[in-house]
Amino acid sequence: MEKVENKKSPKKHGADFGLRILAIIIAIIIWFILSITEYPTINKTITNVPVVFSTENNAASEKGLQIRGYKDITVDVEIKGMNYEIGSYSANDLVATINADSVTKEGTYPLEITVKSAHSSDRVTVVSVKPDTIEVDFVHIAQNVFAVTPSIPNVSAESGFTLRSPTISPSEVIVEGAESDLKKVARVEVRAEDDLTLSESKNIEAERVIFYDSENNELDRSKFTLVDTKRFDISVDVYKKKTVDLKVDFTDCPPGFDARTIPYKLSESQIKVITPKLDDSDYQTLSIGSVSLADIIPGKSYTFNVDQKLSAGEINQSGISDVVLTFEFDKNDYIRKEFTIQGSAIKILNPPDNKSVSVETRQLRSVILIGPREDIEKITDADLVATVDLSDFASVGSVTRSVTVYSSSSRVWCISKHEVQIEIADKSSDSSQSNS
Repeated sequence: MEKVENKKSPKKHGADFGLRILAIIIAIIIWFILSITEYPTINKTITNVPVVFSTENNAASEKGLQIRGYKDITVDVEIKGMNYEIGSYSANDLVATINADSVTKEGTYPLEITVKSAHSSDRVTVVSVKPDTIEVDFVHIAQNVFAVTPSIPNVSAESGFTLRSPTISPSEVIVEGAESDLKKVARVEVRAEDDLTLSESKNIEAERVIFYDSENNELDRSKFTLVDTKRFDISVDVYKKKTVDLKVDFTDCPPGFDARTIPYKLSESQIKVITPKLDDSDYQTLSIGSVSLADIIPGKSYTFNVDQKLSAGEINQSGISDVVLTFEFDKNDYIRKEFTIQGSAIKILNPPDNKSVSVETRQLRSVILIGPREDIEKITDADLVATVDLSDFASVGSVTRSVTVYSSSSRVWCISKHEVQIEIADKSSDSSQSNS
């Protein structure tokens, strides 16, 4: 005989599932009946219900007032209602708002917190709200543009260098806040807290913004909001410090003359300079101008502008722009003396080729030399040398030229100016006239 396997009837399994569903439905019906008959209403406390701050459709919004500085605030609410309606209530099923109907102008008001069900069809009674009031600040919000001042209190320069005044980008910010608070702002500062010692220029990021009033008192930062700006770049330029010795050049000096012996004095012999050239030497000698030797006479002075002689980008830190050159002849016992030079003693330098040159001036009178007494008293007319340079002249005819006068002393020079008349002719012409 074949063995017959026992199989469970699928109808019996389906019947069990259906009975379970039926039992659940009956339990819900029984719970609903009991809720209505035995426990029709209940009290329930719901915690951490968020308070919504809004001024829409009330007197405050009509006056253009806005709430300032509120934070996330919650309340604990006790409600009463039908068990089957509020039994499963949570914080999301309640709406807590403030009542701003009494607000008509700027100020701080203690406002009542109103709570209601988020479901309009539910019959819910609010028994208590804790806290039931809250202080709210109402203001007129405005915007204003302020210049920004950079601050780098912890940044310094290495020895031999200096920091220029820092610059900042953006240099202006739009600030939003209460009109009454914005009127108190006199200065906006952005401060970088980095602790640095620099030997070269650097950009520093900064985020801390500080507001000050007209008396330099710090204002409450929380009352202000920056519009569209959260980060600033502060640029710090580092310059090299150097000492500059000043000097004056003397021109038109005769052969053998020692310009270092001229007894002159500068009102400032040295200045302090900063330069963007970080590899420059710590010391430098700078010529601030030149004076012709013939223009050096007792009682005369010259003024030179130092700033005009500095290299591009260099800055004079001494606060002195003009330097005066004077001469100390009295202190050094310098004297003047007049001489006469014969025309035949005047020498022609660089005469034109194939030209004959003759000096028409017979003598130079009132030739004034100046120098130390011990040198001047030894000089005679015969010790003087007078020259005329014709290197820039190549034609024939009559010409007037200045004369350079000097002596054998390296400390004496001529301060008088003289000219001579010179005739220039072709040599071949001179020879034909002579033969005829």
